[in-house]
Amino acid sequence: MQEGLKTKRASRGGVRPEKVVAALTGLLAALGQFSVGVSAGQLTDDTATASRGMQLYDENCAACHESGVGEAPLTAALRKLTADHIFRAMNDGIMLAQSGHLLPDERRKIADYLGAINRPEPVGAQSAGVCRDDQGRNSFAGHGEVENWGMGLTNERHAGNSGISPQNVEALELDWVFAFPNSGRARTQPTVAGHTVFTAGQNGKVYALDLNSGCIRWSFQAEAEVRSAISVEINDLGRVQRLYFGDFEGNVYGFDVSSRTLLWKVRADDHPVATITGSLALHKDTIYVPVSSREVVSAASSTYECCTFRGSVVAYDKLTGDVRWQSFMMDEPVARGTNSVGATRFGPSGAPIWSSPTVDEKRGVLYVGTGENYSRPTTPTSDAIVALALEDGAIQWVNQVTPDDAWNGACGRPDAANCPENRGPDYDFGAPPILTTLLNGKQIILAGQKSGRAFAMDPDDGGKLVWRQQVGRGGIMGGIHWGMATDGSTVFVPVSDISVYQRDAHKPARSGLHAISAETGQPIWSTLTKDVCGDAKWRCSPGISAAVTLGNGLVFGGGLDGMLRAFDANTGQILWETNTNRSFEAVNGIEAEGGSLDSDGPVLVGDRLLVTSGYDKWGQKFGNVLLTYRVGRGADEN
Repeated sequence: MQEGLKTKRASRGGVRPEKVVAALTGLLAALGQFSVGVSAGQLTDDTATASRGMQLYDENCAACHESGVGEAPLTAALRKLTADHIFRAMNDGIMLAQSGHLLPDERRKIADYLGAINRPEPVGAQSAGVCRDDQGRNSFAGHGEVENWGMGLTNERHAGNSGISPQNVEALELDWVFAFPNSGRARTQPTVAGHTVFTAGQNGKVYALDLNSGCIRWSFQAEAEVRSAISVEINDLGRVQRLYFGDFEGNVYGFDVSSRTLLWKVRADDHPVATITGSLALHKDTIYVPVSSREVVSAASSTYECCTFRGSVVAYDKLTGDVRWQSFMMDEPVARGTNSVGATRFGPSGAPIWSSPTVDEKRGVLYVGTGENYSRPTTPTSDAIVALALEDGAIQWVNQVTPDDAWNGACGRPDAANCPENRGPDYDFGAPPILTTLLNGKQIILAGQKSGRAFAMDPDDGGKLVWRQQVGRGGIMGGIHWGMATDGSTVFVPVSDISVYQRDAHKPARSGLHAISAETGQPIWSTLTKDVCGDAKWRCSPGISAAVTLGNGLVFGGGLDGMLRAFDANTGQILWETNTNRSFEAVNGIEAEGGSLDSDGPVLVGDRLLVTSGYDKWGQKFGNVLLTYRVGRGADEN
C-alpha cells in the first residue's frame, strides 16, 4: 500500500503515465483483486476503476488511515473488511461526516479499492467449523458461568469459579482458536453458559460455539457489528433461555435460544449516530441499555453541525422490547451560533455512557459512568458517576469528578472548527462503576477514569467521595480505560499511559497493573509492563487498556502490544505470559491473526481462559481471533 501511494504521489511530479500504470497493475496483482496482463497505456475497466479508487483514497483518506490518526484503522486493517462494510461506514455510518463531500459513486470506488466484493470464506471453512451431531449435545445444560460483561450485576470482574491458580497457571496451553471472518478487530467479550460460548464478530454475526472444541453450533446475523458482551438469561431449569445484546447502529435485540429466533429488535435512540458500546444489564424482567455515540468522531468534520447527542439509559421489558423509561443526561440542545466555517453549533451535548450499568439491588439503583461533553455549555452530568432509580430512571444523585470538560474529535486536528473553546482533557469514565462490599461489611462504589485516578464513593451518602488515588499519568488514551477488578479487599487497576494526545507527556508513564486498598485507596503494589514493541510499524504500547479479570489469586490482563499476562494477585509478579500478536490455525478454517488486546477483558471458566485479540482503531494492531487456553492439555502453542 505504501509503495502504491508513493507511486501515485510521485506521478504528480512528472513520472511517465506508463510507469504509473505498471506500478498500479503490479500492486493490484499483489492484492489478488485483478489479473495481470494489462499493457502500459491501456487499462481494463476494472483496473481503471481501481485506479480512480486509489486516487480518491489517496486524496481523501490516506492521511488518517496510513498513520492511524485518532480512531482511524490502519489501511492494512481496512483490507480485512468487505467492500460493502466499508461503503456502509462512509455512506450512512461512522465515516459519513468525513466522506459526505464525496459522491456515492466515489465512496463506492474507495470501498471497492480497499475491500473485497462479496469476499467468500475458504472452501470447506463452514463445514470445517460447524459442530457434528455428536459434539456439544449438552451445550445448553448447566448454569450460567459468565452471564454478562462484569461477571455479575455489580461489575466486580471477579470470577469465583476459576480453576486456574498460581500453582498451575504455567501449564496453560492454547486449546482452540476461532477466527471471525471479514474482521479487523475482535472486541466482543465472550459469555459462557454451560458448554456454550456466545460471542460476535465485526461483521455483525452472533455465534454459539461449543466450549470444548470451538465448533459453531449456530449463528445469527445482526444488522451491524456487536461490540458489547452478550447478556445471557438462564431459566429455572438452568438452561439458556434468551440472549440480549446491542449493535453498532444502536439496535437492541431480544433473542430466543431454543427456537433460535429474534423476539424483538428496537432502536435505543433516534439520534442518527447513537450506538451501543457498553453491555446490557439484565435484572429481573428489565433490560438496561447504555447509549453512547459516534458523534465525537463526526465532529471532526468542520461542516458537521456539532453537537446534538445526549447520553442516556433506556429500560426495556425483556419479553416485548417495550420501553419502560429513558433517562437522558441533560436537556435538549439548542442552536448556539456558528463555527468558523458557518456550521451551526448546538449544545449542551455528549455525556455518552460507554460501559455496562451496575445494578444495586439493595438500594434499587442503577449506576453508570459518563463521558465528556461534546460542546458547550457543559453539564454537571459529564465525567460523572450517576445513580438512577431502577423503577423509573429518575436521577438520584450525581458525582462529577471533572467539571467543564468539553472535547470532541476535532480537538488536536489542524481543522478544529468544532473543537470547543477552552477544550477539556477528555476524561471519560470508560470503565463501569463497581459496587463492592469491604471486609468490614460497608459497601462502596469504585470508579476508574481516563485521568489515571481511581475513586471510591459512598452509595449511602449521595455518592460522596470516600477517597481518590492517582494511579497512572492519565490522558485521552488512558489511564484507566475499560475496567478494574476487585474482591472487596484489593482493587486491581490497569493503566494505559500512551503518550499520544497526551497533555502530561512530561510525566513518567505508569503503564501496567496496580493494586490499591479498596478501603483506603493506598497503594499495595505496582507492576509496570515492559516495552517489547521493538520496531513495530503500528502504534504499539505496553499499556493495559482492556479490562482485567480476577480469579483464584490471579489477575489476567492483556496489553496493547498483544501480550497476555497472569499476575499474582498478592505480589504483582508475572507468573505466565504469551504473545497473541501472531498467526494461528483456526478451527473454522478462516485466516486467523492476533493483535492488540483492548476493550474487553479475559474470561475465566473452570480450567479455561478465553480472550479476544485484535483491535484496529487508534493505529493499533488489527486481528480477528477468539483464543481459548486450558490448563495442561490442548494444542501446543509453539
